[in-house]
Amino acid sequence: MVKQVQQQVRSGSLDMKRVMDTVKAEMVGLTSLPFHTITGVALDEETHAPIVTMELVERKAIPDSMDLLGLYEVMTDEAGMVKTFKRVSMRKRGDAVSNTEY
Repeated sequence: MVKQVQQQVRSGSLDMKRVMDTVKAEMVGLTSLPFHTITGVALDEETHAPIVTMELVERKAIPDSMDLLGLYEVMTDEAGMVKTFKRVSMRKRGDAVSNTEY
C-alpha cells in the first residue's frame, strides 16, 4: 500500500503534503480537537483515495504524559478532502504503542 502511495506521488497525481495538510486542517476544524500527529497515509484499494490515520488530543492533562489521544481513520476523496472519519482507538500519551494496535 505504501508503495502505491509513493508511485502516485512520483507520478504527480497525488500531492502527499497537500493531502496531509488538508486533512489536518479539516479535522481540527470539524472536531475542535488539537492536532497531535499523522501516523500514516495509504490508498483505498478500490477508489485510490487517500486514507489518513492521525492522532488528536481528546483530553489535555497535567502532566502531558497523561493526555488522552484519539486515533482517527480519515477517508478522503481523490482530491484529499475529508469524506468520513471515525475514532478507532484511544491511548494515554505516555503509553507505549505496538504496531498491532493500529
